[in-house]
Amino acid sequence: MVTEKVDGACQLHNVQFYNLLPRAIVCSSFGSTSKKLALARDDGTIEIWNMANAPFLEKTIPGGEGVSIEGLAWAGQRLFSVSLAGTLVEWDLGKMPRVKQSILVTGNAAWCVDVSKDERLLAVGTEGGYINVYRLDNDELTYERILDKQEGRIICCNFDYTGDFLVTGSADAVRVWDVRNGHAVHKMTTGRAHNKQETTVWAVLVLRDFTIMSADSRGKLVVYDGHLGTVLEQHVVSTGDLLCLALNEKRNTVFVAGVEPIIRMFERVDGQKVHGDKLWVRTYSRRGHTHDIKTLATHWKYLFSGGIDGSLHVTSSPPYVLDVHSPLLPGPAAMVAAATTDSRLALLKYVNYLEVWTLASASQDGGGSKVLQIRSKNDEHIVAAAISPNSRWIVYSTESTVRLLRYDYNRNDPVNSRLQRVQNTPEHFAVCYRANFTHDSCGLFLYDRSGSTINFFSCAADDGDEWDHKQSIDAGRWLSEMVTLSAVSQCGRYLVCADLASSIVVFERTESKWKRSISLPRYKLPPTALAIQPGKTRLAVAFSDHKLFVYDFDQFSFVFSTYLQLPNDAQPNHPVSGIAFDPRQESAMVLQNGSKILSLRYGADIEQQLLEQERNNQAKKRRPASNGPHVSEAGGGEGSLTKCKLRLVRDAPRLVSIEWLGESELVAIQANALSLVEHLPAAFRKKAYRKE
Repeated sequence: MVTEKVDGACQLHNVQFYNLLPRAIVCSSFGSTSKKLALARDDGTIEIWNMANAPFLEKTIPGGEGVSIEGLAWAGQRLFSVSLAGTLVEWDLGKMPRVKQSILVTGNAAWCVDVSKDERLLAVGTEGGYINVYRLDNDELTYERILDKQEGRIICCNFDYTGDFLVTGSADAVRVWDVRNGHAVHKMTTGRAHNKQETTVWAVLVLRDFTIMSADSRGKLVVYDGHLGTVLEQHVVSTGDLLCLALNEKRNTVFVAGVEPIIRMFERVDGQKVHGDKLWVRTYSRRGHTHDIKTLATHWKYLFSGGIDGSLHVTSSPPYVLDVHSPLLPGPAAMVAAATTDSRLALLKYVNYLEVWTLASASQDGGGSKVLQIRSKNDEHIVAAAISPNSRWIVYSTESTVRLLRYDYNRNDPVNSRLQRVQNTPEHFAVCYRANFTHDSCGLFLYDRSGSTINFFSCAADDGDEWDHKQSIDAGRWLSEMVTLSAVSQCGRYLVCADLASSIVVFERTESKWKRSISLPRYKLPPTALAIQPGKTRLAVAFSDHKLFVYDFDQFSFVFSTYLQLPNDAQPNHPVSGIAFDPRQESAMVLQNGSKILSLRYGADIEQQLLEQERNNQAKKRRPASNGPHVSEAGGGEGSLTKCKLRLVRDAPRLVSIEWLGESELVAIQANALSLVEHLPAAFRKKAYRKE
């Protein structure tokens, strides 16, 4: 869909044929030390989200066929996972995520994992009824003991606040274990809704006073006295299974959810007026998910939830705010071959295959069409992919394979287009986690899986398929973390890389060699988006706290710097994840803020205009006009501009990327809403009174 162009505006091309499939969230864990949320999806992928400010996806550990992550747990900065393969894995989340150590547990498939509050013990519950306990000392993982075997699988577990007792949930029972001697102290039976149907305890939670709460398949929330092993209260919450529990930081509110996609809250009140007991009272509910909610986690005033629909919901109160993060793939997931307006091809990355689509022009009837699909070898997860600006070259990499393909697209007869794998690749052409082509399509950067080296390859225009390795750039000297953002200038002379440690380095090509030109001043938070202005040596960078600056790395000076005060119709709890300089105006850019497209204008004229407005109306100083563009201001570098006009251009749900095609057309690629829904199982249905 291409919107018509009007005076002073550009054409907006809405690409909505990106047919992503939903990937369910099966478990999660929040690390209070690192301020990061780890979540696992049903394809075995583990995602690390930075929650310190506006949430953004920081790192991804690819899954694979048959990989099933059932539990996650943080111990300080250390992350552990368990799977149905019966392995306990500790992940090294350094420069490149990798397995630090893997241990086979006793009892076959592992269903749950938990770390004690003092982070000295780790427990794993298994299919065979064994509880494996490990000690976490001196950054090591050592075997401690196995508790007494029980009948049936152990589905969930949770340590008490001392770390001496462990509470587990299984079929028809909740047990309290003394970790010091390995014996069960109490066994609390749950009862059954039907005699021949066992009750499954899906989640347990231990409070500071040793009150135990369980959520089970009867839809009941049961409260126990952990000291005596007796039932204190029972609450019928839902007619469907309850799957997860979470406790807020004040420890006075419990969140419970399950098959019915409603999160319900229970608050602890002083019950002196009711027989002198403390009671848990249902307060209010939160809605937003469409299908089963499988995991809950809390941090400060935020509640993180995920489930079958694949969306990560972040809710906060007070005031109540809901932010939805759609199940998109880590970027760059979609890119446009934008060397000329004649290319008009878009590359879309899926989990294990790529698609190339044509982009219709405003004069054409109908939309784009798919002209190519490339499936990865052995259906491995694709880690990185890129298409050259002239659409002639396509490169993709999995964790074990890298492929360079030549694509001769026949615009007049797409059926006769030719795809050929380049066989004679240089020795250093190895698997990578990121790839960039130069604007002339004759250069290629591959970011080595070691995380420290960037390999540069070139191809002469008259050499056919011959690619040569020109240089291995030792980026690890200046970048201590993995490169998460990169951009190549339009002239092909500059390469900019940014990592999670907030290091931003500009490499310059001189005499056929790439050398570090400058390292930008380091900010306290990691960047979330960057872009180089075409035809200039200006770099725009956005950070997770909505700081945005434009830096001229040739003049070594800030041109513009501000903290974006996003308008109410934008998404202030989403970071700026995309920047596209306006090719028609020197001091204008388009920003991607969640599912919103924003227009930003700055410059001396804007600065002067806003200063005059402030002088004329001191009573409304630094306050946005109710019916006009939003004004942002903040102190920046010495001599830099600090004021701008920010305006909402369009709401684009499930927005993946924005990119200019020529000088008059902006391409906005969105995930197809129907494809994210039509492959989901049937949602929970509750019959209303006297309704069919």
